[in-house]
Amino acid sequence: MLPGGRDRVRIESLLRYPDWLLKLRYKWFARFWEAERGWEYKKYSVVFQGRDILEIGSGLGYDGIKYSASATSYTYAELNLVQVDFLKRITAIYNRTNMGFEYMEDPTAHVFPKQYSGFYAHGVLHHVPFDLAKQEFENIDKYLAPGAYCVFLMYPKERWVAAGSPDFSAFGNSTDGGCPWTEYYDLEKMQQLVGSKYKLVDVSKWGHQSIEFVNYEFVKVV
Repeated sequence: MLPGGRDRVRIESLLRYPDWLLKLRYKWFARFWEAERGWEYKKYSVVFQGRDILEIGSGLGYDGIKYSASATSYTYAELNLVQVDFLKRITAIYNRTNMGFEYMEDPTAHVFPKQYSGFYAHGVLHHVPFDLAKQEFENIDKYLAPGAYCVFLMYPKERWVAAGSPDFSAFGNSTDGGCPWTEYYDLEKMQQLVGSKYKLVDVSKWGHQSIEFVNYEFVKVV
């Protein structure tokens, strides 16, 4: 199940739609995404302009459709082949020709085909234990060029505290419909994740009471 507008949808169900109906349904989802996250689309379309972007955990792919309009290339990397099939289909419907697709059997060891100058992980790495997230990003780091601009959406510590400071195996009950693992990230933990090669550029807390989400932005300096 993936976020679709204010609800959650199954990709398998969407893939049964003919193209015209899929695009109509997708536009309905997009009304919510644009209303909630239009500020991100405006900001990161500029940040990613002229860059080769790698995204992990793309959901239904709408962010990639937005950012690929200004990026040189845009690559989705996913763990689910069905999701890869969906992304290929929806980007073709939107006539995006600068897209790449990577299926990762092991995200801690996947070999990517090239270097990237931008990285995007929107609500992804906080859904695995920290040690695993660090291993995954250490592998991704091999394929990020110096100067790469990296954007991470995480859940802030304040949201975890407001939920009663639950175990990370239970935190997802209040955030993602029962996701089996969800962690908070503060700045110290985020810096531990990316390591000393990355310089913090910006932190933006947003959403409900400004404690729902936090975007961390880094640039790779070496």
